[in-house]
Amino acid sequence: MPAPASILVGVDFSECSRSALEHALRLGRAWSAPVNAVHVTEAPEPLASGDPTMGDSQREILRQLAMDAEGRWAATVHALPGAAKVPFEVLGGSRLGGIRHALKQHAADLLVLGAYGETRPNVGLGTVASGCIRGVSADVLVVRDAFSGPFRTVVAGVDFSTTSRRALEAAAQVAEADGAMLYAVHVVLAADGSAATQERLANAHGPALDAFVAESRLPAGLEVRREIFPYPGRRSGLLEFGAVVNADLVTIGTRGRTNLRDVVLGSTAEKLLRESLCAVWAAKPRED
Repeated sequence: MPAPASILVGVDFSECSRSALEHALRLGRAWSAPVNAVHVTEAPEPLASGDPTMGDSQREILRQLAMDAEGRWAATVHALPGAAKVPFEVLGGSRLGGIRHALKQHAADLLVLGAYGETRPNVGLGTVASGCIRGVSADVLVVRDAFSGPFRTVVAGVDFSTTSRRALEAAAQVAEADGAMLYAVHVVLAADGSAATQERLANAHGPALDAFVAESRLPAGLEVRREIFPYPGRRSGLLEFGAVVNADLVTIGTRGRTNLRDVVLGSTAEKLLRESLCAVWAAKPRED
């Protein structure tokens, strides 16, 4: 697939959203993709919609919220080279609704978010990131505040579905942009990871993985390391492989071969997005 043509980054002024902005700027430069930023202030619907019946005090609340966000944005971009050129917009209402609006407005096909906001959980994703992964049609890159530089090791989970092909192609675009090592990994259920088991499963599943990679639209000359990974659970196997190779980014399709049509996220994707401690790219289904 082609690299994203337009990138939207969600900003809440946390350390995670600063990392998201840094990643968006770097990848936007590599792909010649415009980057836009949005901050959504949570406000009651009558305030957010600009209801003409609002009183002066209500309008003043909106104005103060917007001014506060503009001031925090100015402080953010002052310390981040290249960020001052990024168009920034403040919207009111629900955060998911505001982000959906901004994605449509900018025809963005990639949303970059921090994993959690200023009130952060110990692990996993915050509610805004989780809601966006489920509730928008664009691909979503969720990053952590622990790492904001170029990705060094990228892992693509392959289950031979259409969305896992998109995940592999997205991983390849990132790997080429950042000069990262790229793994295409197919997790196979196995009771043990002995050398004999690895050899048997590699012989059984390796040709299909080779063919899947060869048929994907990847940048010319990009090296892809192909791995058949035996593990007792498919849900945990990709997480474990990412830990083994010290991955900075894992990409996964949000609908596998066995998921029902009306399920946005499969169980493997759900577990990865909840428990991964590195950045995650969720590749969404496409009509084409």
